Parts: sequence; structure tokens; C-alpha cells
Amino acid sequence: MTYTQRPRLCRKITAMFKQGSFAIGDRLPGERRLAAMFDTSRNTIREVLCNLEAMGYVEIRQKSGCYLKSKEGRVNWEMLRNRHSPAATRQLLETLSFVAPKLARTESVRVTIADIDKLESSTAKLGKSIVNFDIAAISREYVFFFLILAEVSTNDYLILLLKELLAAAETLEHSGTGLSEVQADSLFAYHVELFNALKAGHCGEAEKLAEQSIQAFSKLVLPEE
Repeated sequence: MTYTQRPRLCRKITAMFKQGSFAIGDRLPGERRLAAMFDTSRNTIREVLCNLEAMGYVEIRQKSGCYLKSKEGRVNWEMLRNRHSPAATRQLLETLSFVAPKLARTESVRVTIADIDKLESSTAKLGKSIVNFDIAAISREYVFFFLILAEVSTNDYLILLLKELLAAAETLEHSGTGLSEVQADSLFAYHVELFNALKAGHCGEAEKLAEQSIQAFSKLVLPEE
């Protein structure tokens, strides 16, 4: 089997995992049997299994065998960006709720006039999206606001995280109760107050308002419990 054929065999085996042939924790057939199943050599199977272990699908245990670890493989940013479900939306919001209030608190005393201009522009776009009843645009502009704060921090890890959350927000599955006038007013009111707190450098108030703003935003994109 050539080098270019090994990725095809990896795809065939991972497809077998996803079809439900094995459960998490199951021991896979031995190398000899897998080689017969896929009409290849044991050496090739051994190499493919090592690749699958590196990809997070299986765990190779010495003198025991190969066991299914995950049907999805190692979680990566591309996989997260392509998730479309209320569960994925909830995880994104939970991550934002962990990060955004702290960002609001720490960066409120560091924002420059240029940063305030960017935050004000983002807030205006959010308001326009609310007026247009465009939840997809609201999600995008809402997360972008906190990306601006991450860029103020100059922390590369935070910047990358918020960029990935923004990319995921582009494809959020919006399963909330809809954009009611009360919800829209609540979200925008909290967000404007948050902007004003950041502009004034009121760190404690900014942190609290970020928490309240995220709660209001969550009601737009998640179903009621």
C-alpha cells in the first residue's frame, strides 16, 4: 500500500467507527483480522492504527490490543466550528460566560480612545442587527465586541479563542424563543451600559454587566429550559 493510500484506509476505518460497529472502549479486531478485512498487510494496519491513535480515535495498549477511544477523534477548532446543535450553542455561551466578564473587568482600565471607537462602532452594529431582527448578525456582532476586548489585552491565546468563538457564532443554531421586543430591549440595554462602564473605566460594573448581557443574549439563541 502506498503512502497516499493510507489516508484512505484511515477514512474507511473511522467510517466503520461512526457507523456504530464498535462502542467506546471496545477492543478492535487484531492486526491480522483487520489486514484481511481491508485486503492489506499487517505492517500497513499497524501504521494506520498508530495514525488513528495520534488522531485521538483509538488507544493502543501494549500486550492488550487496540481500543476505540472516540468516534469523533481529537476535538479541534474546525470540528467545533462545524457543529450545529443546541448543545454546541450552549457550550459556546458557557465559554463566553467564563471569559467575557473577566475581559470586561481587566480591560476596562486599559482601553484607549481608539479601542472605545471600535467598541462604540460594534455596539451600533449590534443595535442595527436588533432593529432588523437578524439573530445571526446579532450573534456575530455580539461576540465580535468581546474579540475587541481580547485584542486590547494583547494576549494571543485569548485573541485566538475569541476568533474561534466568532467563527463558531457564524453558524450558531438559533433555537431560542425568538426575538421578542422585551428580549431585544433587555439585551441592548445591558450592552449599552456595558459599553458605558468600559468607557468610564468602571471595572466591577463592567464585569457585572457583561454577565447580565450574556444571560440576555443566551435567551435569544437557546430554547427555554
